[in-house]
Amino acid sequence: MTTTQVLPLAFDRDALAAFCRARGIIRLSLFGSALRNDFDPHRSDVDLYAEFKRGAL
Repeated sequence: MTTTQVLPLAFDRDALAAFCRARGIIRLSLFGSALRNDFDPHRSDVDLYAEFKRGAL
């Protein structure tokens, strides 16, 4: 398991990659307050943008 720290967010990189592969996600991007200094892990949401391979949906 490879754990990656992105600002105040920690995640299992291998598990996230497997999740994306299983659902046809070819690109997953993080945006919003999680990338800024005003992120609050107790109040903020996590904004993600997903691109899917053709025919995945």
